[in-house]
Amino acid sequence: MPTKKSLDQAALVPDPNTGYLIPDYFGTANWAYSPPLRKFVDAMPGLGQGSKNALGQYIPVAVPDTKTYPGSDYYEIAVVEFKEKMHSDLPQTTLRGYVQLSTAVIPGAHIALTHNGAPILKGDGTQAYGVDAPHYMGPAIIAARDVPVRIKFYNLLPTGAEGNLFLPVDTTVMGAGHGPLGHDAMPMNYTQNRANIHLHGNNTIWISDGTPHQWITPAGEDTPYPQGVSVVNVPDMGNADDPRDGIQTLYYTNAQCARLMFYHDHSYGITRLNVYAGEAAAYLLTDKVEQDLINGTNTTGVNPGLQKLLPDLGIPLVIQDKTFVDASTILSTDPTWAWGTTPGTPNTGDLWYPHVYSPAQNPWDPSGANAFGRWMYGPWFWPPTTDIEHGPVPNPYYDPANPSWRPPMMPATPNPSMPGEAFMDTPLVNGTAYPYLEVEPKAYRFRILNAADDRFLNLQMYVADSSGYISPDTGYATEVKMVPACGTPGIPADWPSGVPDSALKGPDWIQIGTEGGFLPVPVVIPSQPITWNLNATNFNFGNVDQHSLLLGTAERADVIVDFSQYAGKTLILYNDAPAAFPASDPRYDYYTGNPDQTAEGGAPSTQPGYGPNTRTIMQIRVAASAPAPAYDLSTLEAAFSKTATKRGVFEATHDPIIIPQAAYNSAYNVNNLPTDAASAYVQLQEFSKTFSPIDASGVLQPPVTLQIQPKALQDEMGEVYDTGYGRMSGMLGLEFPATNSNLNQFVVYGYASPPVEIIKGTANLNATPIGSLQDGTQIWKITHNGVDTHTIHTHLFSVQLINRVAWDGAMMPPDPNELGWKETFRVNPLEHTIIALRPNIPTPEQVPFEVPNSVRLIDPTMPEGAVLTPPPPAGWFDPMGNPVTEVTNHYVNFGWEYVYHCHILAHEEMDMMHSMAFVVPPKAPSGLAANLTGSFFNKRVVLTWTDNSAHETGFTVQRAVSSSGPWTALATLPANSTSYTDFIGMSNNTYYYRVVASNTVGDTATPGFPVVTVDSGFSNVVKVIPNPVQPPAAPSNLTAIRLTGLRVRLTWRDNANNETGFVIERSDNGGAYTVIGLGYLGSVSFTDRFVLPGHKYTYRIAAVNTGGMSAYSNTATVNM
Repeated sequence: MPTKKSLDQAALVPDPNTGYLIPDYFGTANWAYSPPLRKFVDAMPGLGQGSKNALGQYIPVAVPDTKTYPGSDYYEIAVVEFKEKMHSDLPQTTLRGYVQLSTAVIPGAHIALTHNGAPILKGDGTQAYGVDAPHYMGPAIIAARDVPVRIKFYNLLPTGAEGNLFLPVDTTVMGAGHGPLGHDAMPMNYTQNRANIHLHGNNTIWISDGTPHQWITPAGEDTPYPQGVSVVNVPDMGNADDPRDGIQTLYYTNAQCARLMFYHDHSYGITRLNVYAGEAAAYLLTDKVEQDLINGTNTTGVNPGLQKLLPDLGIPLVIQDKTFVDASTILSTDPTWAWGTTPGTPNTGDLWYPHVYSPAQNPWDPSGANAFGRWMYGPWFWPPTTDIEHGPVPNPYYDPANPSWRPPMMPATPNPSMPGEAFMDTPLVNGTAYPYLEVEPKAYRFRILNAADDRFLNLQMYVADSSGYISPDTGYATEVKMVPACGTPGIPADWPSGVPDSALKGPDWIQIGTEGGFLPVPVVIPSQPITWNLNATNFNFGNVDQHSLLLGTAERADVIVDFSQYAGKTLILYNDAPAAFPASDPRYDYYTGNPDQTAEGGAPSTQPGYGPNTRTIMQIRVAASAPAPAYDLSTLEAAFSKTATKRGVFEATHDPIIIPQAAYNSAYNVNNLPTDAASAYVQLQEFSKTFSPIDASGVLQPPVTLQIQPKALQDEMGEVYDTGYGRMSGMLGLEFPATNSNLNQFVVYGYASPPVEIIKGTANLNATPIGSLQDGTQIWKITHNGVDTHTIHTHLFSVQLINRVAWDGAMMPPDPNELGWKETFRVNPLEHTIIALRPNIPTPEQVPFEVPNSVRLIDPTMPEGAVLTPPPPAGWFDPMGNPVTEVTNHYVNFGWEYVYHCHILAHEEMDMMHSMAFVVPPKAPSGLAANLTGSFFNKRVVLTWTDNSAHETGFTVQRAVSSSGPWTALATLPANSTSYTDFIGMSNNTYYYRVVASNTVGDTATPGFPVVTVDSGFSNVVKVIPNPVQPPAAPSNLTAIRLTGLRVRLTWRDNANNETGFVIERSDNGGAYTVIGLGYLGSVSFTDRFVLPGHKYTYRIAAVNTGGMSAYSNTATVNM
């Protein structure tokens, strides 16, 4: 049998279309591993220069400018490329990240910013200076509730070829390749130096949300696409709206309670890469309740005991995973690597990112599997994806003597290709690999963020194994003692085997908050290894069951840890969350003593004291000093509870929850919130939900019924896939309404689709009852028919997680630390995840300017009128399940446009993202005025008004004959209209007028897709009296005399003294009367010069004025 041997770089052939080497998909790992780094030799950096480690790392804290925009904190922030040393055993790593720029008001250290030794220049050609030097995860912004933050954002990345990312960019990912000009553009592709800022967790206006189409490029970049189609600057910040100036302005209301947020890139097609490269930083929002609990004050009524319960704002723990290039090994495990700071020549310390889509299948291998495969490949899956554009192609490395190792066909997937996920091998905390933290034996507060692209975390603490490996560099233990993979006396019955020793558990987590702010009740979470639901009778078999502090991507935890019982101990922050989650691939689980997996494309066994190791995240060294008293948990719990004499933390900081549950009783000082599943949770087969909401005090209100919005999520090959190359994909979608066994289907939609999530905003949550006409509350049931647990993130609003329910009906209430409000939540396979949401419209005080709608092409990367690619496998359907022949690219009003998506960033960019259209009523028109003009039949009312809104789609003019109505629509006018003329003719009625603005959001052109219209309030009402004077008296004594030359002379008597003229009418041979002339004021005669022989003419006269027309005179007849 031929020997299996990987092909080295010299044996590989280039792709003639790209110049990159064609991968060997079946005999090479196509993966990379970091150099063996010593663990726990570098201190963890913290906030400010006072927390700088020996590597020079720390997280700068942004300095607010409170003068430029009074009442707001103002910052000038830039994205730049820089280098930073992230471990003692690594050279500097090239990164991209944010830095605060010096201004006249905030000069700071005034550090001249450079790139590769050259000055970084602003768009106007001047040197850019930093308040501080660029540092990873900085600058952190600390903001206060209800104090707006304004940012002027500069893209100061390099331009041209230097602006290309040092990571592999797959240009087949929508938004990373061609734009709407296609091959006619030069350059053809969107640039790789695009950037923006999304404040993750904010509830601000859409123009500052940082959605995928709101990126900018640097000033001077040579591109036909200098900015995304949704870029809109803040109206009152004076930016010139030059799309090529490399500047964007942003506005955050901060109308939220205390919480940890973070700001990061969200550029279309390269989000996962920009965030991985370093474009992320912390944003900490505090409020008066939190300050009371920190300072021992009671300005908010939650802390009458004046207890200092929170250890300050806390220590940030921002956890990520990276893989660093090892130049000595990478070309043997990843021979086609061609990126980094020296493309074509590997550079140790560069960031590495997967770029070869290795198929899990190999039809020519007797097992049917590819030993080096990682992701499913559609053409070799069941059912096969036969409709893809690029199917398998001949393998240039085909070896007829060994077809199972060198098969005749291979995927046509490009190199570089985006991966299914990117699970890396080295954990970082605050930008340092395997750091240590020194603490005193007392309680600390930590603000934890899982900022990994794709990896989940199950965080626990264990006392380090003092009998195991001791680092010769530090003298500290580096490993966690494990229990054998067999029964061990003294181990708890539910403690799994092959995991950390329960006897060495460290301190519990006391969780007080999530990304949505404070919890209703503090939650004590002990260390607990991951276990899985292994009950084969359960439909959600294989999902994660037990866990400790579990954080999916982008989830946050606000925790207190009491080290008072661990003086002199060394603790290890430990993670055993599977990757992928919940079905682990052992090659992504790096731990001490793990098996050598090089034969399957994995890493060699990890040695004690070294990486790669994704389980031992950081080391905590507790000083051997006198311990503080144990943390008083009962006092903290009492502060959180509401009583008859004090407010509770949750009730004082949050909007009321939507569906009450007994777990919230103490938060509202009530004892009657529902405990039964039928009232507190949404059942498996419910399509609507009747429940009793609560008011701001927690008092139950009359029942309401809301329809449940059936959402869907799918990530299983064959159900969704990349229609270009047959790669795995994931998509959001909808279930058909009232699904049953005869109608058990769902439809999926990619990001470039008509909007199906249209949400009406609520103007005043406390004053607007849930379920009322003005209310926008929705309940979503997200049905997951796939394999991975996904962290779903909603922009704009937080949600209440109601419950999960498996497809067999097994009910799962939220975990205690999932109560309250969350904007990132886990959706498990083969379960329904039910959430409730109620987005709030900001007040004029919070947003002191008008905001337009987002009106754009469905797919901005395609020309208008192009036929859009239908979602797989069955094509377009409307939300009711009716087939749609095709959808063309056209302009749609997305309202205030936000998105919701999977925050596993590789999944987000494989199309698991939807636009959300937030419908905001326009501001009412004002200053309605009416001007009566004209006379006789040309009498008209000219209406004018002031258009106060920037996002109306039209106006309706209404008229009534009574101030109380009924009102009749006279006309529907387009946006920006400010006048209308009502022709009332000879009418003498009194009329009342009013005007209303409307906002119609959704795809009005594609049949079957949802559209929502909301109206403004009405303008003022104006009254018009067309008859301010009495009509004149009728003329009399009309005579008609035939004159020579075919003429008739009319004379009459004028009986009025208030006429403005006369109307002369004639009947020809007994026909209808028609007007033949007008007489002037005071006239008593008229000559008809247009008569014919043989005709009989009959005449009549009426006097007229602004009050109307008199009765007619007598008639007079002439025969010609």
